[in-house]
Amino acid sequence: MSSHRTLAVQIDGLAIEDAEIPPPKIGMVLDFPLQFTELPAEDMDTVTIRAVLIADGHPPIFQYTGKDSPRRWEWSGVLRGDGWEASWRGFCPRSGHVELTGRFYGTLSHQITSRVRGRVTRVQLVSMRYRREPDSHGWAIVPGHRSLREVTESPRFFDTDVLMRDDVYEVDREDGAWIELDLDDVPPHPVRPRFVPGDVSAAGDVLWTVDSGLPLVASIDSEHVVTEHLLPGPIGVSRHVWATPGGCWVAGTDGSYRCTPGFEPRRVSDLAVHAGAVVGEIFLACSPGGRWWLHSPDCDPVAVKTPDEYVNSIAVEGDSFLVLLEARKSDRESSRRLIRVTTAGDVTTGPVLSSIPGPRRQRLFLAGSPLRLFNSGTASTILPDLSLGDAHDLGWEPFYVKQVGIYVCTVAHPSSGTLPIGQRPVACDPTQRYRLLTLLDAATLEPVKSAPIFAIRPGIAVDATGTVWIIADGLKSLSEQSMQWPNPLDVATLLDYL
Repeated sequence: MSSHRTLAVQIDGLAIEDAEIPPPKIGMVLDFPLQFTELPAEDMDTVTIRAVLIADGHPPIFQYTGKDSPRRWEWSGVLRGDGWEASWRGFCPRSGHVELTGRFYGTLSHQITSRVRGRVTRVQLVSMRYRREPDSHGWAIVPGHRSLREVTESPRFFDTDVLMRDDVYEVDREDGAWIELDLDDVPPHPVRPRFVPGDVSAAGDVLWTVDSGLPLVASIDSEHVVTEHLLPGPIGVSRHVWATPGGCWVAGTDGSYRCTPGFEPRRVSDLAVHAGAVVGEIFLACSPGGRWWLHSPDCDPVAVKTPDEYVNSIAVEGDSFLVLLEARKSDRESSRRLIRVTTAGDVTTGPVLSSIPGPRRQRLFLAGSPLRLFNSGTASTILPDLSLGDAHDLGWEPFYVKQVGIYVCTVAHPSSGTLPIGQRPVACDPTQRYRLLTLLDAATLEPVKSAPIFAIRPGIAVDATGTVWIIADGLKSLSEQSMQWPNPLDVATLLDYL
């Protein structure tokens, strides 16, 4: 009898925290997105593999490669080995039978379709050394400092509190898991649920949710009566949904769709969309390359002329869209500015935001009423000329912020002594590392309600009854009381009754 095929994989901490990959535990079967990254042979825990590399036909990306390093072209493809398949990116174009040295990574599924499945036979936590950079106050990995610690199970979240301290300049921190998989000791694949919610939006008393990978949309009314809408799009694409009074817009890398009750969904554009928002029935779709369009149900799309810059955040203010653009100067420097887009397609460009209150190199978000620019725990007012005014200190440091109805939604680490509301969720296992979702009054930024969740960037919506819905390990609603675990709604079961 031949020995079982095995594979050693490093699981990114973010993939575990974001619920893409369950916390690895000895004996459990995992099925997750797999990527192979080429590394020097002298790096720790590298392997040399032989596989077939199939080019995916996508054009190369002119990639940033590090501080003071020139940009380089990077190609992509799929590696197929004995019992596994992995996405690949590299700076040397390759095809066919190849021999490569590097490391396998379990990561987020964005633009990664290759997966691996196996039973976990070993779990070690990966510790890396981080050093604070004096010029940016950000953290960089110190090469040559990598260690492994034997455990039976990975945590759901990894401690980041030490990175928030101003008196620490170098620290060893665990931020992932190194696992060994048995590729043969696995049962048959479980049947996928009919519907796996990937995003949610609401308008009036109708809730709209789109499947995480299938071209399916479900509308759910106040009586939990569900209607299925089949998109004329491909399988395996992640999409987002924006509800409107008359239906919803759905968009992703395969283009944009319109769903209207009583009619078949239709595709209105084949341009990839990486950000969007709605005002009334009008949908602003932001595509790469500065190609933006305003879609409405009964009119031809209107082109919007904008700079070819990255959309950092987008929100709605009155009858217009406010967009934060970021122009990369290098892999460590960028400039940001705000633009306003009206529903007629008129664009007003603000000045470059040379100084943004709060820590550097943090993700920025637009939210609130009036709109503010959030940088960690600092919220700056936005002046009529699209420059920044006074700053407000929240008192804690969220890493995710989103505009949702009359609220500002924040997600933060539940650090001791800094919770905006409550202390611990009810019936909480002390070993569980949840994240804290807090709703703020959009006008005053005062906390309204908090809830523990197992998600980092949850989709969120509020319906006409005031019920708040989130995507966090499924579609769930927040309790009326703070610090209660959200209540699940099984969309697949509702659809089975159709």
